[in-house]
Amino acid sequence: MDILQKLAILGEGAAREHELSAGQSAPACFTPQSGTRPDDRYLRHRNPVLKGAARHLPGGIHVSPVGGGKTVRLLKVLQTNICEFDCFYCEHRAGRDVPRTYVSPEELARTFMMLHRKRFVDGLFLSSGITRKVDTMQERMIQTAEILRTRHQFKGYIHLKILPGASQAAVEQTFRIASRVSLNLEAPTPQHLSRLSARKNFLDDMLTRMVWVKRLKQQYPDRIPAGQITQFVVGAAGETDLDLLAATGRLYGEIGLRRAYFSAFSPVPDTPLDHLSPAPLQRQHRLYQADWLLRFYGFSVPELIFDDRGHLPTAVDPKTAWALGHPEFFPLEVLRSDYEKLLRVPGIGPISAKRIAELRRSAVLTDPRQLTRLGVVMKRAAPYLLLHGRPLTPASSRIKPVQLDLWSPEPI
Repeated sequence: MDILQKLAILGEGAAREHELSAGQSAPACFTPQSGTRPDDRYLRHRNPVLKGAARHLPGGIHVSPVGGGKTVRLLKVLQTNICEFDCFYCEHRAGRDVPRTYVSPEELARTFMMLHRKRFVDGLFLSSGITRKVDTMQERMIQTAEILRTRHQFKGYIHLKILPGASQAAVEQTFRIASRVSLNLEAPTPQHLSRLSARKNFLDDMLTRMVWVKRLKQQYPDRIPAGQITQFVVGAAGETDLDLLAATGRLYGEIGLRRAYFSAFSPVPDTPLDHLSPAPLQRQHRLYQADWLLRFYGFSVPELIFDDRGHLPTAVDPKTAWALGHPEFFPLEVLRSDYEKLLRVPGIGPISAKRIAELRRSAVLTDPRQLTRLGVVMKRAAPYLLLHGRPLTPASSRIKPVQLDLWSPEPI
């Protein structure tokens, strides 16, 4: 089997990361990131020479947004899809009949640099199946990165997976050479994880390694500039949204997690969980919106609105749900409300709130159209605001829940 045939298999395994954002099936042990949209058409359009390679690397090269309208092209691949773990939702679980292969560090580094020199890829995301000797595969990923860093002098983005059960020495080596690291908890508690795998130990094999990364980051703050992330499978273990967000909040506060990703479960044929129904993509979306409030809007988990089953409302986004549940907080006077209060208004995000605060120092806001120019979504914000003591909507207007589209931009 030549290298392109291998990468066709291993790239397909890593490609599940992009499928997560579309609500499709993916084994979280191979997919530490979601929230981006696949766009092989972009690659084929911008890089006509890639057409042949794209056929051999299905889903292996992706364009991922990095903010500010910029994108990065990543080769996403597994070192091997041979795995001895039994994760009940995973297409690569031990014993399942799928093509298996392995690519050596030398082969993978050489192929990546070929693609990089041709400007097909900017960075590498590397994960792996888990073999009996966990450190063997962790060291193979480290070796791949070391070849790129030392022999090829590649200084760009490398995202390495930390495998459950990896030794402290292997975790330290991974930390020192990667731009970002990830270890997917997959479930919010040990009890929930036991419903997804009989072999993974939530505390000893997984959370402990995240703590090691936190301590290394405190000691060497310039390393892994893109931080540490994790991912949860949503809807396969009977967990609630409150379970997931409570775990996420603790990870932000105690581990220094950069961010969490949420992957809507969809059953894989011939796995123990293939009888379950797929998790609604809307649920995944609401979790991302709530997570955004935790990271950028100053909300805490106890402030979020959940139903009596512990789930976020589906009819409205989490910020609107909070606003509707706190009528005593509104309406706010635009001219006097501080930044933190403005962030609580639906339709105002961190950027527009900052612009309002800055403009008030040098000018007088007199017209709602000024707020629109500052980035406020007035259709959503107006029912919650006063300008010079005057409501921005007629007295007869009612605050109506707003259903956002799936990819609604900031502000929320």
